[in-house]
Amino acid sequence: MPRALAPAALIAICVAVAVAVAATAGSEPASREADNDRRGGVNAVPPVSPALRTIADLALPGGPGQVDSGVGVYPSLATPERLAFPGPAALAQARRFTSAREGEVAFAVADDRGGITGLGARRPFSSGSLSKAMILVAYLRKLAEGHADPSQSDLLSLGYMIRLSDNASADTIYSRVGDKRLIDLARRAGMKGFAVSGDWANATVTPSDQARFFLAIDRLVPRRFRRLARDLLGSVSELQSWGIPVDARPRWRVFFKGGWRPEDDGEMVHQAALLENGSRRVALAVMTTQNPNMVYGERTIQGLARLLLSGAPAALLPVGTAGAQPLRQPAALARGTRK
Repeated sequence: MPRALAPAALIAICVAVAVAVAATAGSEPASREADNDRRGGVNAVPPVSPALRTIADLALPGGPGQVDSGVGVYPSLATPERLAFPGPAALAQARRFTSAREGEVAFAVADDRGGITGLGARRPFSSGSLSKAMILVAYLRKLAEGHADPSQSDLLSLGYMIRLSDNASADTIYSRVGDKRLIDLARRAGMKGFAVSGDWANATVTPSDQARFFLAIDRLVPRRFRRLARDLLGSVSELQSWGIPVDARPRWRVFFKGGWRPEDDGEMVHQAALLENGSRRVALAVMTTQNPNMVYGERTIQGLARLLLSGAPAALLPVGTAGAQPLRQPAALARGTRK
């Protein structure tokens, strides 16, 4: 007969058996749930990553799921299937509307659940004044690194650059930022197609990159300067508040920047924005070229925003009409600062 086990050994064996049984019992329901997920059964839950967070959560530096991995900052945008808003019907309408417009049109929309989609979302465009938002963020990051505050002259330049899209002010701030800081900012935002070489107005941007940038802007701006950045991007002059803000406000808070200029083959008109409604945050970037005139480009952007944010029919914005929301005439009044 084998020798009797000591009491301590018996206790150890009992504990090991109990742990093994518990692990086995816990794994079976999880396995069945995973099978149901794969088969689309009653327990199927669409993948959500990262989890939807509130605006307050996003404002916390180093909050859950928001760490800088060295290749990007929260959110890590992935597949269209993860896009919670806008829905498939609105996206289909937006794509049809875009395809029917003159010139070249591309857009991207992204949300905090990690989804990003659009039409021609990775197509490269020249930035125009759209890159001024990146110059703003890069400069605020530089100030924070040096534990410095913006001077009164800096604040004036930043205000003119963002609210009025003044090019001379952008030249001043860009000279202090340089390409290296803009490229580093793009990396931290997870931008994949950005390029710049000595000329902020001709940086290379894509709709998906600008959607990534605006969705992550609260994390990219140092906390001490976050209110300043949001105030500037949320108070662009009325003459330049065409496109997305026209239909988004007042339901959504809109933080945005546009870029526009005449080119040999028509007008280039871009706009990118972060939109907030309660805990919902959505980024939208629209880029257009070869427009017959600037107002036409503005209406393209406004029409896309209307479809994506409210699902209104595209027929509200046919060629030659302003739709339910009358468009202003910033194009004729603001051409002096275009680049």
